[in-house]
Amino acid sequence: MITAEREFIDIVADILFHPEFMQLKNFKHHTTNRYEHVVLVSYLSYKNARKLNLDYRSAARGGLLHDFFLYDWREYTRKRGGGGRHFTLHPKTALKNSRRYFKLNEIEEDIIVKHMWPSTLYLPRYKESLLVSFVDKYVSVREYMAALRWVNPIVSKLNLDDFFV
Repeated sequence: MITAEREFIDIVADILFHPEFMQLKNFKHHTTNRYEHVVLVSYLSYKNARKLNLDYRSAARGGLLHDFFLYDWREYTRKRGGGGRHFTLHPKTALKNSRRYFKLNEIEEDIIVKHMWPSTLYLPRYKESLLVSFVDKYVSVREYMAALRWVNPIVSKLNLDDFFV
């Protein structure tokens, strides 16, 4: 019997080990690097999509590619005098990069370009897009909270992972 971890790797291996995609390791994401962030978003999306009988392949692949932009957004924003343009533009850049290197289906494209909902007004078209958007928020909040020493003991006691996976 194939394990969930093995199946996940089989689904995303062409992306996960692609040299261009692996460059995400060079970019910070909150308290980790962007590669680690998208792998966690992808894996949790995969597991939850399986539980909900959704398209777990698309959730895993779209979750992995949702932040596939190869620049430091802090530097990008600083060069342009501040403002939140990266916030709305990076999903389109991630989609452009993803299309350049990988074959995508409609659900994966929707996941990538709409993962910032509800912060942007682009409504997800598929349940998988909504799921990845929520998982992305969950993982980002966990990354921020990990940096706050006083929060870690509280989060550990709550065992929030039991509610999400």
